[in-house]
Amino acid sequence: MHANKLVRQIAGLGKAVVMVGWCLVGTDGKRDGSIPDEFFAADGGWPGWAFHRLVSGRPHLLIAVRTRPTRKLRCGRCGRVAAGYDQGGGVRMWRHIEIGWATCALVAAAPRVDCAEHGVTVAAVPWARHDSPFTTAFDDVLVNMAVKASKQATATRYGVSWRAVNNAVDRVTAEALAGVDLLEGLTAIAIDEVKYKKGQRYLTIVSNHATGNVVWAKKGRKKTVVEAFFADLGPERAALLEIVTCDGAAWIHDIVKVRAPNADICLDTFHVISWATKAVDIVRRDEWNRLRREGNADAAKAMKGTRWLLLRNWANLKPGQKGALRDLHAANQRLARAWELKEELVELFNTAWAHVEHALAEWLAWAARSKLAPFVKLARTIRGFRESILATIEYGYTNGLAESNNACIGRIRANARGFKHPEAFIKMIMLDRAGLTPPLPWAA
Repeated sequence: MHANKLVRQIAGLGKAVVMVGWCLVGTDGKRDGSIPDEFFAADGGWPGWAFHRLVSGRPHLLIAVRTRPTRKLRCGRCGRVAAGYDQGGGVRMWRHIEIGWATCALVAAAPRVDCAEHGVTVAAVPWARHDSPFTTAFDDVLVNMAVKASKQATATRYGVSWRAVNNAVDRVTAEALAGVDLLEGLTAIAIDEVKYKKGQRYLTIVSNHATGNVVWAKKGRKKTVVEAFFADLGPERAALLEIVTCDGAAWIHDIVKVRAPNADICLDTFHVISWATKAVDIVRRDEWNRLRREGNADAAKAMKGTRWLLLRNWANLKPGQKGALRDLHAANQRLARAWELKEELVELFNTAWAHVEHALAEWLAWAARSKLAPFVKLARTIRGFRESILATIEYGYTNGLAESNNACIGRIRANARGFKHPEAFIKMIMLDRAGLTPPLPWAA
């Protein structure tokens, strides 16, 4: 195979590129290859360049490339055909993916064009994105590793700066978002928030139930943020929404009812059950304090440390734990009633649809007359979310998808040791959870 063709295949260069020559610069600074001597200056470097610094002492492969003569010049910003302006500043170098143990760079002329929209700018090249010191393939490699590890780990691995990796993430994200409309075709969405920094600093995340991907993210968790999502979605696409899953936050429900009138709001099962477990724990603490005040130390001691036993589902308890729970209930009827109310609410979500309304009405009546203040309050809360709870049971949608995405988002935050700016965090979220991460060059 001809040397030019071999190097072009190894370097992953397309048919739009004509490989002119190559040169391997070793750790001793000597070169060897098929690049004609006229491509080198008298001092052994490229015209206008001097390759006297090597990356970590590794061999450095230089590949001189140019586009095919028949290829029309195009604007590097918009891609439209444009008239040539000048030869620019001479040749440029783009860092490329490693070849074997050698680092690699492409070297080529960088002419400029006169674009009708963007004026004088560097012409587009088929091997790199505009205004990038890296080839498209190397950009994609950096972004892939940054998503799976962190920007700093990527920078250390490939011998570039953290800022260079950050700029690659910006370029790839902008290109990916410009080529797809993530809000198109939405019918069922999940809205939730995730913390991005210490303190009460959150992002609002919207996920698509059909694909499992994140489709929108923005700083904050308040009505104006949800309004911003529906403004981006538009009234016509908002009218096509059928399901919106979320927690009990009023700042979500109020906006969804107005902006997506055709959508059923499904209240997340996890949050409803968490309200009940919190009520059980309040009853347990009240009973423990009452027994201590009355001087019943033995009963108080028996109740101490039973928090997690009471909060677990009956089906998940071991035989010994079930026996301990029976003894505890026999000793304290109020606590027994609170636990039974919690278990009945859990079972409600597994009830057949034909019996759900009657079962929910009975539970609300039982909780209201239970003489347990936390459950009386919970009954009022659940009565306010009655339609949303019934929709959850009928359609089977929960916010589990959003919680799953939040767990993955937490992994991104942990790998990066946090993000100073929410915009940088959002870009990483969209690359990973919106499926925008480009494939590796050898997998594309």
